[in-house]
Amino acid sequence: MKYRYQHMRNSLLKLLFLIAILTFFPKVSYAQIGDVINTRVSSERVKVSKKEMPINTKSLAKQITKYSQTDFEKAKAIFIWIASNIEYDNELRTDANLQKSIYTSEENVLKNVFKRKKALCGGYAFLYKELCKQVGIESQVIHGYSKKYYSTSYRKQVDHTWNAVKVNGKWRLLDLTLARSQRKAQNPNMYWFDTDPSFFIKTHYPEDLKWALVKNPISKYEFEQLPAR
Repeated sequence: MKYRYQHMRNSLLKLLFLIAILTFFPKVSYAQIGDVINTRVSSERVKVSKKEMPINTKSLAKQITKYSQTDFEKAKAIFIWIASNIEYDNELRTDANLQKSIYTSEENVLKNVFKRKKALCGGYAFLYKELCKQVGIESQVIHGYSKKYYSTSYRKQVDHTWNAVKVNGKWRLLDLTLARSQRKAQNPNMYWFDTDPSFFIKTHYPEDLKWALVKNPISKYEFEQLPAR
């Protein structure tokens, strides 16, 4: 009887442990972290000075684009370099405490991207924006919902981050995270650079609809009904 009781007790403990894991894991793996976590006033956020940055972003951007003749070529060269050299950070994706220590400011995110040579979607987007800025190209970080990560987008909070870049007066959409994760023979998937907005919105729904870059964007409800790709 005593053995039977211990066996039942151990089984119950294992079940409770499994439930705890399943309950906790979505919370940490949800964070296709894009924006900073600390939403308090900016004066309380961690700031990283230029001297603390592990690498000179201006020198890096100029090195990446030294053979580029046009702004479009520069924007593309930066995209390829990041997607080729910065790994996806699976450890950061599943570690809520690490996320809280890193996602305190854009500067701190960039510092850790260079130190770890890894990033989540927010890190990719912040880095692209920074390197473009260093060669005089305007880029925007966009937060929204993505069909690539979840089978549905019934979420109150955004779950993905990507970029728009302005070249020759025209905004163009790109997703470095997917370019990296969907590599072909170790080469970035270039479908995700300067993607046609009419296709992009089927997998990416921006929080601010002006970044859909289409005249008559579908509604959030219509986006949610689309199948995951």
